[in-house]
Amino acid sequence: MSAIFYPVRLRLAFAVFACCLIAATSALAATVDFENEIKPIFAAHCLSCHDEANEEGGFLIDRETTLNYVIAGNADESDFFMYLVSDDEDMLMPPPDAENPLSQEQIKLVKTWINEGASWPEDVSIEPASDQSSTEDTENVTADEAAESTAEITPEILKNATGSLHPAAIHLPIGLLLASGLFAFLSLRGNFVMSDCAYYCLWIGALGSIGASITGWFYSPMEHQGDVAVLADLWDTTQDVFLHRTWALGSSVAALMLAMIAMSTRARDPDDGVFWKLGTIVLAAVIGWVGHLGGELTYGKAHYKDLNTVIGSVIPAINELGENGDAEGDTSSEVENGSAEPSDADESSADSETEDESGDEGLESTESDAA
Repeated sequence: MSAIFYPVRLRLAFAVFACCLIAATSALAATVDFENEIKPIFAAHCLSCHDEANEEGGFLIDRETTLNYVIAGNADESDFFMYLVSDDEDMLMPPPDAENPLSQEQIKLVKTWINEGASWPEDVSIEPASDQSSTEDTENVTADEAAESTAEITPEILKNATGSLHPAAIHLPIGLLLASGLFAFLSLRGNFVMSDCAYYCLWIGALGSIGASITGWFYSPMEHQGDVAVLADLWDTTQDVFLHRTWALGSSVAALMLAMIAMSTRARDPDDGVFWKLGTIVLAAVIGWVGHLGGELTYGKAHYKDLNTVIGSVIPAINELGENGDAEGDTSSEVENGSAEPSDADESSADSETEDESGDEGLESTESDAA
């Protein structure tokens, strides 16, 4: 009976996951707001040297000039962005000795703005930060109106509220799926207790991974690491979050499928579970990789530099040890078999000895003729 309803459960699970994915895709995409997010950066860090009064280097931080240095949709090829991240101190902007350098978050925000198309409304100009604050101070906004606008719940706030749960929601399914892989490995020899632990950890971890995927969907645009405005954006490899998002969604689907296969298998024969257990072990390794990618997004690739140094020093040492062992083995086998070839030095030494012997024989024959 369980086997009959198994395809129905599988289709139902796929339908639920597809509905969640479609709902997330159809939601309004969170893009960088130039006026509220990019304009303050330009005003605080660029305008003092590149306004109409200065124009240092012939560059004016206005709409027309700036966009001439930008390739919309490709920050890495844009001259404007290259100046922000250049390793050359003469090219870096703001200069290395600037009192107010750009933070990594601000650089990431500008990069996202360019990759999203570098939208700059025609009626928006860059003003000094002091002018902006004075303009805001002169606005006639009553306390009641301010409180009213603060209390308004917009779709953007709801998405960000959901996304903010991702750092907390992700750890439980990762831990459970890793534990499920460990228990599955320990149960391969027929340990029923370990098998039950693997099964229930797999189910709870699979359900938790769906929640983590949904919260992560809204978290990446919050951190300006990439969003999905249309379905084609899922395959946009230029987004920072592409690998992490792709592997995470695939892992969630795989975890749910393995959980259903395990349920069906255990209903037919509790002793038959090798397939889903091996799959769970592989899934645990994949989950570790997904967590590694997420760590790089959160803390940066430099976070693992010391670990990579240790690994890089250990692996060459192992390879060198293996190569030395092979070389010694080859030498000993040649000696035992008597097949070692003479070196160039040995050959030259043998030739010189032959020449000396020939010279001695010639000298003796000359002396005998003289006698």
